[in-house]
Amino acid sequence: MKRHQTAMRKPRIIIMRHSERLDYVLQNPDWPSEAFVNGVYTPHMRQLPTLLPHRTDPFDHVLDTPLSRYGKDHAKRTGEFFRSLHLIPDLVYTSPAMRCIQTADAVLHGCGVRRNVPLKVDLALHEPIRRELPIQSANFFSSAGFNIDLQYHPSFPSTDSRLILGESRLNYFRRTHYVLKRITDRLLNRTRKGLFSSPPTVLIVTHRAGVTLLASMLNLDSVDDKLTYLNELESNKRNEVNFLSMVVAEYDGTSGLWSFISDFAHMRKTQRSKSLFF
Repeated sequence: MKRHQTAMRKPRIIIMRHSERLDYVLQNPDWPSEAFVNGVYTPHMRQLPTLLPHRTDPFDHVLDTPLSRYGKDHAKRTGEFFRSLHLIPDLVYTSPAMRCIQTADAVLHGCGVRRNVPLKVDLALHEPIRRELPIQSANFFSSAGFNIDLQYHPSFPSTDSRLILGESRLNYFRRTHYVLKRITDRLLNRTRKGLFSSPPTVLIVTHRAGVTLLASMLNLDSVDDKLTYLNELESNKRNEVNFLSMVVAEYDGTSGLWSFISDFAHMRKTQRSKSLFF
């Protein structure tokens, strides 16, 4: 019986794109001039979120866009869906983009573990950028009421957006592989040591390109021509990644590989996941 239970404890990873971003539905970069009256946020349109973290310059919300009201609600309902599958994250890593932080927070809210699972914020999970962005620190998000792991040491020890400004595709691949390897190694080490009482689940919230790239890197060691493989997947699959698209993968300790499926009925019956892509 003990051997059977050990075999069932297969760690899982959910790699998710953030929910619907506000600028996608508004398409009006001047919206803060109407939404902030004498410095006070007044959501005068139904697409605007009910609350926003305070920023000295309201137009920073344009450069680092939050979720739309629907986007936040959709993320919460996704968490509720996870809860119905018993797919509850034990560890959460997220890009410091406002939309990713809000997505991770809302998903955990829907899972019912928002106050129990802190967010580990890491610039290495941000998408490449073409201009400097007002990316905020972990302390900023903590002060704004998000549950943040302030003891976490990120792969990039800074939130200076210049670190990822205009980087080459190869450098993007390298930093993405580095942060994923760091996450998976810690997960597997903690699993082998028996530090989890049930199959551990990690949630990673990132951007459109990051979902495909991170998923393709899970079994990268088994690929011969790694660069060609990553280039083809990143170029051909990124347009299939919509808001809240995700991959859920389960690790097989025997083969040393991550496996992928898309059978919700199977997940409900067994309370286990091998993979999910939608």
